[in-house]
Amino acid sequence: MSKELPKPQGYRMLLKPWEPLEKSAGGVILSEQTRDMIRFACVVSEVIEMGPECYKDMSKSNTTWCKPGDYVLTGKYVGLKFKYENADYSIINDDEVVAVVPNPDKIKHR
Repeated sequence: MSKELPKPQGYRMLLKPWEPLEKSAGGVILSEQTRDMIRFACVVSEVIEMGPECYKDMSKSNTTWCKPGDYVLTGKYVGLKFKYENADYSIINDDEVVAVVPNPDKIKHR
């Protein structure tokens, strides 16, 4: 991880969208533009870094749902999406994680 990436503060998390495969299930090679659109609309992301207050509000949850390195499922329009050094990232609140995803390749975007 680059030390220059934005550091999530408070109860926020830095996520990197899952990288789509280069070929569709039918064997069609996806263009870079299509892959960029999939990345930006993606609901599956890897947790890169967590702010110091993540999962500290015990009135919402008494457990930590995820950790850096996990793939998580989020809503399509949650958080702040941005590009940094030609890579897509987003910052979300800790309570916007819907589920931990054991195999991101099996989740399809819509």
